Amino acid sequence: MPKDKLNCNAEKSTQQAETSDSSSTVTPQSETFFLKAFENHSAVMLLIDAESGHIIDANQAATEFYGWPIEQLKSKNINEIDAPSWTRNKSWLLELATQERGRFASMHRCANGMLQYVEVSFGTTKLQAKTVLHFIMQENGERQYFEALTKFRHQLLELAEHASTEELLNFTINEAERLTGSTLGFFNFISEDHKIFRHACSTLAKTDNCGHAKPPIEIDPELLADVISQKKVVINNDHASIKHCNSNIASHQEAKRELIVPIIRNDKLMATLELANKPTDYDEKDSTLVSMLTGVAWDIIARKHAEESEQKMLKAIQHTQNMDSIGRLAGGIAHDINNGLAVILGHTEIVLEQVSPKGTITENLQHIKNSTVKAANLIQQLLAFARKQTIHPKILELDATLLTKLPYLRKLIGEQLNLEWHPDSHDAKILIDPLQLDQIMISLCENARDAITDTGTVRIETATVRVKPSDCYSDHPCQTPGLFAMISVIDTGCGMDEKVMSQIFDPFFTTKDVGKGSGLGLSTVYGIVKQNKGYLNCQSNPGNGSRFTIYLPVVENKIEPDKKITPKDVASPDDKQTILVVDDNGTILYIVKTVLEKNNYRVLSTTSAQEAINIVTNSETRVDLLLTDVVMPEMSGQELSKKLISILPHLKTIFMSGFSKDLTNLNELAENERFISKPFKMREFTATIKAMLS
Repeated sequence: MPKDKLNCNAEKSTQQAETSDSSSTVTPQSETFFLKAFENHSAVMLLIDAESGHIIDANQAATEFYGWPIEQLKSKNINEIDAPSWTRNKSWLLELATQERGRFASMHRCANGMLQYVEVSFGTTKLQAKTVLHFIMQENGERQYFEALTKFRHQLLELAEHASTEELLNFTINEAERLTGSTLGFFNFISEDHKIFRHACSTLAKTDNCGHAKPPIEIDPELLADVISQKKVVINNDHASIKHCNSNIASHQEAKRELIVPIIRNDKLMATLELANKPTDYDEKDSTLVSMLTGVAWDIIARKHAEESEQKMLKAIQHTQNMDSIGRLAGGIAHDINNGLAVILGHTEIVLEQVSPKGTITENLQHIKNSTVKAANLIQQLLAFARKQTIHPKILELDATLLTKLPYLRKLIGEQLNLEWHPDSHDAKILIDPLQLDQIMISLCENARDAITDTGTVRIETATVRVKPSDCYSDHPCQTPGLFAMISVIDTGCGMDEKVMSQIFDPFFTTKDVGKGSGLGLSTVYGIVKQNKGYLNCQSNPGNGSRFTIYLPVVENKIEPDKKITPKDVASPDDKQTILVVDDNGTILYIVKTVLEKNNYRVLSTTSAQEAINIVTNSETRVDLLLTDVVMPEMSGQELSKKLISILPHLKTIFMSGFSKDLTNLNELAENERFISKPFKMREFTATIKAMLS
């Protein structure tokens, strides 16, 4: 149908509709006449059920305009055709019916997928005693705006192919500002629990140091109370009463006028677009235009946001699986490597006691011992990454504990760098092994130091944050709610790109030259934090430094950690006590037996668990302590201990293994049981023996 004819016929029909008494009583004869006139009229017309939105009838002009056969048109809901309807309240048709007549601009979707920009004149009539909306469509006169929206939609679709959700939001805000003449804009998402999060803002509102928009931050619901409760556009041209533009975001620009447009799907408020500071007052034209803009943009943005969320979740799952696989590998090889190191360290210490304290041999042996201990520490770092190291947690006051470490950390980063200390955790207490906290701070400070070429600053900050369920929804680093203590280490170094950031916690990944780093520092931090039920986050950009933030649960109820046994707590044995040593590795068995006999213990030894049972059964000597490997061919150390305790109820047990305690299922030790990791230094080993037998 020619457009000029469409407009002419529609104008006449509109005038007739607006001058008729739509509320008058309709007789069967007049209803028949109305339907016949409706069907044959040259203007595009639809009859719509105001309650359901279903199209009751359409005329021939409508089938030509939309491109669907009349029966297919009558099977549709007006919400399938009226593109911006999704931005409106679910009861928008009923609200039109209460007005009886009026006009509004819209975009209608046709069979070919194109959007036609129309002005809809509406009235009400009664058919079969039911109130029906009568829509008459004509081409919209303000075509330049709709052409701009069409262009915007195509640009947004192209941008969505490669851009992020944040970039799509910023593009939408900028377009809304351009169309309305605004100078300030914000895009807010509404979470499942009705929290409001600011996800994007216009260029003028970006205030962080790096020049990038801040991550999603929670907005006080009271600031958007009107739009939340009414689910309608809010226009406020009264400067004195404006409260919506958050001063923390736009502190440098005072809001004088504002327009807030809700984005609604299935009667649910999904988001809001806020605009401010148009030179003149906002009006209904701005409201309609921005509503159309958000209607066009939201489905594209929501789809992109869902894709990113899914990709992020899959990436997190894949990362966790990779880390777990590496952890299992690390834990597995640790057993055999630690057994080998135990043999080297044990023989070295035995020989060191037999040779002169001075001389080349002693010096060489000491080098062997030091290298063995260093190798053992590397294995412990692997176990820390795998979250399988044996730990002794204590309740620590975070700020006070870190304060004692500052002198060492200053020395660690060097005199050319400035170390800043900004505590603000308000005496928060955390439960962690002190040595693990040392490892975290040393690794992060070393990483910060190495990122700075010449002079610069390393800044350590602490704080507390209460994470709400809604924070977890908004991509907060902490994915469980609760009170957390934060430790941030910030440097003014070279920064990192996204590719490097995606690998920094992987074991053995390093950007340093060969021989200048093991690649285990940050992976160790990762493992320690996860082992302590914490979270960590890294923010960085090339040339803008890096910020590593650790989140550890705050101890809100008093917890008494296990007391660690030290040599001063124990007494020496009065008489010769008997120890049964069981290990399937004959070399380790020899070393342990030699050390124990030198410390005046009677030692029974075997490489077989079954033979150990026979020794206890047939020996007349009282066995005071069982010292057993955990993983053995015939039966495990736990099984052996249970069998021997059934014979000797007083028997105490020390389990030893190249595996960590977690990997040997020994987390729940009885009062008469202990665990010691291989390789062990002989002084620590004998102290543990004395503690058990005292």
